[in-house]
Amino acid sequence: MKIPRKRKATADIPTTSTGDISFLLIVFFMSTTKFDVKEGVKVMLNKATQAEKMTAKAEIKLTEKEMTRIEIVENGMIKINTEEPRYLSDADLDQIIMQKVEMREAISRSSTSQAERELKMLFLVKTHPEAKYSDMVRVVDHLVPYRDRAQISISTQI
Repeated sequence: MKIPRKRKATADIPTTSTGDISFLLIVFFMSTTKFDVKEGVKVMLNKATQAEKMTAKAEIKLTEKEMTRIEIVENGMIKINTEEPRYLSDADLDQIIMQKVEMREAISRSSTSQAERELKMLFLVKTHPEAKYSDMVRVVDHLVPYRDRAQISISTQI
């Protein structure tokens, strides 16, 4: 008589709930993980003194003795303060800048006020949006050598 062999039972791993278990693990770890929150750099600012608060409220009106307005119009002409726009050569531009700086320094030397003695000539360069970039760069290049004796402010809106 033939004896049938016993077949070994195969081990089956039930995979039907694997998706549910992995989803629960993902939710668990996402909810329990602590994320680092960057708060940025903390900056300690000095408080303004009473004198600084007073000067902050005061409106300062600048005249031609304190400020020179240089406007570059769209066709490349340069307007100094209230003058009519005109073409300026490099030599003319240097001469005008030097005259304005020396005028401010002479006023500062003759002043009795400490604040006025420390005041430098402010050159406000305003460039029309349609003007060439090279025209603005040319004016600023002539102002840069005087950066220790004057202040330079650049604006693109008129």
